Amino acid sequence: MPNRAFHVATSTPAGAGYSFCKANKQSDLTRTMETFGGALGGYLGGILPDRLDPPLHPGHRSLGHGFVPVAAAASFWNQGLDGWQNQLRRLADEHNLARSLSTDPLAIAWHALAEWALRLLTGFLAGLGAGYVTHVVLDFGTPRCLPLIS
Repeated sequence: MPNRAFHVATSTPAGAGYSFCKANKQSDLTRTMETFGGALGGYLGGILPDRLDPPLHPGHRSLGHGFVPVAAAASFWNQGLDGWQNQLRRLADEHNLARSLSTDPLAIAWHALAEWALRLLTGFLAGLGAGYVTHVVLDFGTPRCLPLIS
């Protein structure tokens, strides 16, 4: 049965890999930042199901592991992800432009931080879903399997 360490060891690279693939048309620096954000999202996504349904007993699986709620959430995430990422990238690009046009050091620092945070968040969104799905897929292969709903 996969434990937390195993979930983290699989979901973190899954999140990084998925966000890397989603950033394939971005510059090298942007792709790197989104991949790092994806690794963070994958880490959180990999531990989130057991935070929602704490493994305090062998039958701990409930709503956070239920096939129907997870499939519905994954479908919603998959349908919205490209739009969310495009919006975040657009905002990051606006901060990049504002930074390049500014002469005020404080404004330059603010726009740089905002751009980097938005690029990390772009990858984080991809990684979060990938990490969560990875966790649930691994749990599906255990003897306890997954409940249909809860």
